[in-house]
Amino acid sequence: MIPNSLQHLDLKSLTGLLYLLEERNVGRAANRLYLSQSAMSRLLNRLRDAFNDPLFLRTSKGMVPTSKALALEAPLKLLLEQMVGLDSPPDFQPQSSNRVFRLQTTHYQAQAYVPAIAERFYQEAPFASLETTTITETSLISQTEHSVDVVLCSEYIEIPNTYRKVLLGHEKFRCIMSNNHPLAKQERISLDEYLSFPHVLVSMGGTRRAVSDLVLGDRAHERRFAFRTPYFLSALETVGRTSLLISTSGLLADRFCEQFNLTMKPLPVAFPDSKYFVSWPKSIEKDPAVEWFRTLIEDVAKSLIPYPEA
Repeated sequence: MIPNSLQHLDLKSLTGLLYLLEERNVGRAANRLYLSQSAMSRLLNRLRDAFNDPLFLRTSKGMVPTSKALALEAPLKLLLEQMVGLDSPPDFQPQSSNRVFRLQTTHYQAQAYVPAIAERFYQEAPFASLETTTITETSLISQTEHSVDVVLCSEYIEIPNTYRKVLLGHEKFRCIMSNNHPLAKQERISLDEYLSFPHVLVSMGGTRRAVSDLVLGDRAHERRFAFRTPYFLSALETVGRTSLLISTSGLLADRFCEQFNLTMKPLPVAFPDSKYFVSWPKSIEKDPAVEWFRTLIEDVAKSLIPYPEA
């Protein structure tokens, strides 16, 4: 516990004591602290009272520090160096870090982007750990911001005001079906044909209407969702084995076309592009480690997303 006599000393007083120890001269110490000589003398008197010691003695050779003052010099330097360090956190070195980094994302982006993010992550930070968890439309609103470093999300995820958000780019919607589907040989499909087959809905766990319902307008009720799942890969493989259709971003589907026996067609109506963002809590945005992690995610995602933001 700090003694009562020292609790009233401020940082300027302690800095002044160090300057006096280094200069052994009130005038020169006052100049370094941007004080008048009389103000510096008053500061020295406060220091003497606080430490219950004269600290400096006037001799024919100038000011001579007492043994008490000399004993204070090393801890003072350490204290003030540490205070300076509070404003300048140490540089982050990913190659030697063993920190755990936490990424939250949707199922789609976990499968479309996270494998490449992980590859780059372990190249740069071989001893660090990467944890990914899934978000729903509203899960960020109710959780503490200290449970995540970076969020990779779509425009349909609600981002709290305590987060920053940067657009990464966008993807275009496609109609995806099995190679054996009755419509697979057609270059284009009509809206009537599109609505005549059952569909897959990949749900993020919220209550928001499917985007395509807004586009289809009065005809949205004609489309029947025969399979609902939160898992994109499960949805794609199911489509490859059935006559179901799915309308979704094309990047991940294109990667699994051969494996899951899929083909992609233009949609019969103009669907809005899917926008993707990187987001993070404002409270940790100056953390050098989080800055590195966020930049890595941005770089990797923009290298993969079909239409990256400039």
